[in-house]
Amino acid sequence: MWQVTVDKEKCTGCNECVENCPGEVYKLINAKATPVNMDECHGCFTCVDSCDEDAVTVEDE
Repeated sequence: MWQVTVDKEKCTGCNECVENCPGEVYKLINAKATPVNMDECHGCFTCVDSCDEDAVTVEDE
């Protein structure tokens, strides 16, 4: 299981993590990426790699 967090202060709402996540973990809510489906996280770090603002973290629980 993976713990996914988004730093709302850093997130610019660019939508890169939403578009690139193979597990469809994120949705853009109020112009910020929000993890809504963490059970589908593959732990692939695609979201972390696609975030230019370093707003996304994925940690093993």
